[in-house]
Order: sequence, then C-alpha cells, then structure tokens
Amino acid sequence: MRRTVTIAAAAAAVLATTATPAAATPAGWTPVPIPPFDAPAGVLCDVPVHYDAIVNRAMTKVVQAYPDGSPKRELATGALFLRLTNPDTGRSTVVDTSDTAVTDHDTDGSRTIHTVGPVIALVRADTSNLPRGIYAINGLTRVEVSATGFKTITLIHATIHNVCPDLT
Repeated sequence: MRRTVTIAAAAAAVLATTATPAAATPAGWTPVPIPPFDAPAGVLCDVPVHYDAIVNRAMTKVVQAYPDGSPKRELATGALFLRLTNPDTGRSTVVDTSDTAVTDHDTDGSRTIHTVGPVIALVRADTSNLPRGIYAINGLTRVEVSATGFKTITLIHATIHNVCPDLT
C-alpha cells in the first residue's frame, strides 16, 4: 500500500509538470533524445519498420540516487508521438507514447517501470512475455525488466494493440 501511494504521489508530481510551456524544460528535468530507428523485416514485424519522433517533449528526472550517483528512482513524462512507417509500401501510422512513468532501478541492473497513459513497447522475439511486435498500450501498466533485459509487461488496467498489422 505504501508503494502504491508513493507511486501515485510521484505520478501526480510528474503530471503537474506537463503544464510547462513546450519551449521550457523544468529545473532538474532532462530532455530525452529519440533518434530515428530502423528495424529490418522479421525483427519487430513481418515488414521493415522505420520510426521517428514527430513530437518530442519527453523528459526524465532522477528523484532518488544510490550513493554512487546512479539512479534509484526516476520520473518520466512529456508529449511523444512517433511516426511508424513501412519503408517498402509507405504505409504509416502515428502512435502517441506520451506516458508518465516511475522507474525503480535495482543495483543488479533490473528495473520496474510503472506507467500511466499511452506507451509503446518494441518487442523482439524471445525478449518479453509478449510475442514479437510493436505494441501501443494505453492505461496502467507495469514493466519488469530483468538484469538480462527480459521484459515482463503486465496490463493492470490497459488496452493493447499490435501496430505491425497496420503497416502491412
């Protein structure tokens, strides 16, 4: 119960910062660069996929750190819209990934991410409890990332849509 209250309070604090004008980054927050990305056919979808950010106001803030300075708890928020395109056909779709998240980093390299709102999950084969795909998820989710990188995605109260068929 205490963890839920803490996460809810942290999420509320993050949401309060989203009213900041687009040109300003609030003190202590760091913009998140989202470079273009290309995946050949078979990596995420049966078709090749290109994505780039068409709106990127994503930012993070470390709110707790370990004694060595590495992040222990991190907040993330901000508008982020990605255009996903099949370069072979030109078919594309825009995905809103403007979630608010609280990430708890463990010392072994694992982390737990609690998200509220729309998020995207890029899943390669055998790297998650979900099959290979690009998932637009909207709602309340928990993502547990093991020290080896395996992602267990739990939909607490959320919808999920595999975007790959939209690109074929």
